[in-house]
Order: sequence, then structure tokens, then C-alpha cells
Amino acid sequence: MSMWPHQRQVTLIALPNAPYWARRHTEAILNEWRVRAVAADAALVVTELVTNAVKATGLLDAAAYQDYALRPQSVPYAKLVAAGVVRLRLSHSPGRLLVEVWDRCDDPPDEQLPDFVSEGGRGLFIVGAYCEKWGWYPAQGGGKVVWAELAAP
Repeated sequence: MSMWPHQRQVTLIALPNAPYWARRHTEAILNEWRVRAVAADAALVVTELVTNAVKATGLLDAAAYQDYALRPQSVPYAKLVAAGVVRLRLSHSPGRLLVEVWDRCDDPPDEQLPDFVSEGGRGLFIVGAYCEKWGWYPAQGGGKVVWAELAAP
């Protein structure tokens, strides 16, 4: 039997709405697995990790991003895919939930101490506060995976 008997993975285009869809996916999967006690915390962690992955992957050029923001249907699918993708994998075993997010950037995550004035830079600080442990590793074939583990009764 696998160490993680329940696993789900989703690939998302690296656009500003990817964290939203990752969060919805997480909530639905954890509801299906009946792991509701940790769903809100896990959704927050997923949102932070996917947000970082989207930033690390790089967005569309400024003009295409503006077009997408105003009229999503106006941007050709090929151009969206060229923006890159991120992958989210959720794994659950009794008592544990593992969140893994892949992006194509090889650079390690940049953990910063929050200054509580800036609008960003708190993502990994939040992840560390909600998780038992977190880390990252270079992915086979390029990029990196940032992972976080939560207690899941």
C-alpha cells in the first residue's frame, strides 16, 4: 500500500487566477476525502504556495496580461499555455496532508521575514505558521517543488 493512499494532482496555467482555482480544487478534494478539519488551513497554504509558483514561473507579457485581465476570451489559448504552468499535488494518509507545488523556476524559494508594511513577501512565513514542516527540492526534469505538511485528523 502506498505511503499516501489518497493523491490528486492538477495542472494550472500560471495566471493570476491560478491560486483561486487551486484553492477551490483543494476545498473540493478535502471535502471528498472527508478531511474537513484542516480544509481552511490547507486552502490558505495552497493559495500561498501557488501564488509564489505563479510569480516564479512568470506571467504573460504586460500587454497580454492586460488583455487577459479585461477580456480573458481574447487571449489565444496557445499564448496562455506559453505563460507556463504550475502543478499542485495533494496527498493524504491518516493524520497527514502533504501539499506539493511545482513550478519551472530552479531557484530556491525566497523566505523573507515579513516587515508587516509591504503588501507581499509573507507567503512562506504564513506557510510555516500553519504547517508542521515545509521545504523544497529540485524537481526531476527541471524546476522545483515546494512542499508543506499539515496534521490532518
